[in-house]
Amino acid sequence: MEKAQKLLEKLLVSYRQAFDVTRPFESNGVFYDAYAAFRVTSAKYVFVKKAELWRANCFEHVFFSCRNTCTEEVVQSFRHEIATHLEPQFVRGGKNCTEKDHMYTYLTGIFLCENGVSKEVKKEIARFHFFKNYRFGIRGYSEGRLLVLDLKNQRILGNRAARELIRGYQKQFEQKKPAKAKFKEER
Repeated sequence: MEKAQKLLEKLLVSYRQAFDVTRPFESNGVFYDAYAAFRVTSAKYVFVKKAELWRANCFEHVFFSCRNTCTEEVVQSFRHEIATHLEPQFVRGGKNCTEKDHMYTYLTGIFLCENGVSKEVKKEIARFHFFKNYRFGIRGYSEGRLLVLDLKNQRILGNRAARELIRGYQKQFEQKKPAKAKFKEER
């Protein structure tokens, strides 16, 4: 997993510019090579801070994992972890609903796989889905995103919610790799 670890180090350099990074990270008995957390608050005032028109809190939690292979069980396990532990703890803080002014939270898994991804796993990645509204959207939403970097075949795979991530990573790899060694985008 040497190639995956090297790529993870490069990715974390860029993430550290805006995210708080923890290495290694354990959540509910599941170990990740790294965890990155991001929070931004936007607000609109009229003349003074007491006259606040609106406020929006936005979050992203990214879980990095270096693996030899990515299997269907790995993808299903991450989906289960989001639904049973990550969303209740990281989004709602163990409460029934999100805090006031919550706009969105992304729960993102980035798996770096050295030995390729099978066709069955590609389909499982494409089917990966997690989305939850809070109080009919008044208290925002949370969404699960999955990105798999297939290092053997130099491909970037992801679910529908991760399409912007795929494009961003695609641009990053195109800039750093020679023309014939480009990563291919797949969904």
